[in-house]
Amino acid sequence: MKPTKDQQVKKVVTGMALGVLAQGVDAVTGGKMALEFAFNFAWRRWPQADEFPIIRGHDLGNLFWIGMGKSERRQGVVAAWESGQWAAPYVAYPGWSADEALDLHADSDVSAEDWIQLGALFVEYFKPEEVRRA
Repeated sequence: MKPTKDQQVKKVVTGMALGVLAQGVDAVTGGKMALEFAFNFAWRRWPQADEFPIIRGHDLGNLFWIGMGKSERRQGVVAAWESGQWAAPYVAYPGWSADEALDLHADSDVSAEDWIQLGALFVEYFKPEEVRRA
């Protein structure tokens, strides 16, 4: 069975959280427009975007933003986002590192390195003052 739009968005939101953590970033600005534009920037440059055929169209950033907002309430995800003035990714499994979580989240279609690349593209979009590093 093909994954639903919600399942694909959830996978991308989780992978992005882990990819951002892999950059040594604790948080990025929580502004909706900045998050949406950063996602659009990263998504259009990420070679693995084709693995998520339902995530298409002109409203990509909004899909991602909505998914980020839902992520804190989701059960069974390996990573999520805390939202507010800052959007802070975190590993949802106590005691797990981002690398361990990436290994669990990766699969034969999208590797841990692919998620790290997406996170790097996302972080690259922000101005230095919009990124809080570890």
